[in-house]
Amino acid sequence: MEPVTHLAAGLLTAQALRPRLGPARGLTLLCVVSAMIPDMDGITSWFGPELYLLHHRGLTHSLFLLPLLALLLAWAARGLGAALSLRAAFLASCLALAGHLFLDAATAFGTQLFAPFSDLRLSMEGIYIVDPAFTLSLLALGYLARANAPRPPERKAFLALAGLAWMPLYPALGVALRADMQTRYQDLLSRRGVAYDRVTLTPDALAPYYWKVVVETGPDMLVTTANALDIAAPYPALHLKRADRKELRRLGREASIFRTFAWFAAFPFAEPAPAPKGGQATRYADASFLSSGPVLSALFKGKAVFAEFTAVLDEAGRLTAWRDEQGREHPVAPGCCGI
Repeated sequence: MEPVTHLAAGLLTAQALRPRLGPARGLTLLCVVSAMIPDMDGITSWFGPELYLLHHRGLTHSLFLLPLLALLLAWAARGLGAALSLRAAFLASCLALAGHLFLDAATAFGTQLFAPFSDLRLSMEGIYIVDPAFTLSLLALGYLARANAPRPPERKAFLALAGLAWMPLYPALGVALRADMQTRYQDLLSRRGVAYDRVTLTPDALAPYYWKVVVETGPDMLVTTANALDIAAPYPALHLKRADRKELRRLGREASIFRTFAWFAAFPFAEPAPAPKGGQATRYADASFLSSGPVLSALFKGKAVFAEFTAVLDEAGRLTAWRDEQGREHPVAPGCCGI
């Protein structure tokens, strides 16, 4: 999720704890910082796209690191003057951190909850990474729970607990809706006589109304949109060619970015790209970051907005360079592979 939703979750956590901890100085700040700090791994983008793919939502989002991170934050909060016992600060930080991990795992991006022991990316795929309705509802409940209006503390705590209950309920409803829509879309294709290997629905901008549909058939991939009210409503379709993961891994022996991309991408596709004279180039991207829906297609014109890489090969088929999503070219030395 984006930072504002995490901030709202931190506010709600602090207010839910106040009946037990009282008006403890520093509680709100500790919960807000804890709810947002796992995304400090975003600094990996400063060191190149590969490190970002490997480590964003990685170790700082790990269930195994959570207690240590909570202890460090609790210790720092007390050192900065928070009027909390170490035990209370640790509990508050743990809860806020757990909220961050849950919200991220609820999206389609995936979160490495078991890092560093596993690089498995877990995802509920119940909510889009930016959901204004969800975020505003959490902010509203957080504001009402904290506002200095003449409400009894029990009433404020109830509002905060309602917000915390809404956090898992909203994406859970999205998961149930996604499963229902996926079944209905498969039935629609069957009635139309369309053969397919796999149909996948994931949240799109303005979910739970709009959903991205990925239909895989042999070497082909189709990306389109469905809405929750009319499964058969027509939307533009993007026709793509599925990428060969074996070829990506072969390229990964020469430049590890392609091996990393093969691990990361849920729906990799390939298409020709501009190449130097006598050579060839193939652009690889992840259809997870494409959309034919009215919101993102208007913003990005059907172009992948994240995780795309181009392999530049010479006449003999050897990798000579790769380009990142900004079009910057990175030469590859013969026999060289590394981050």
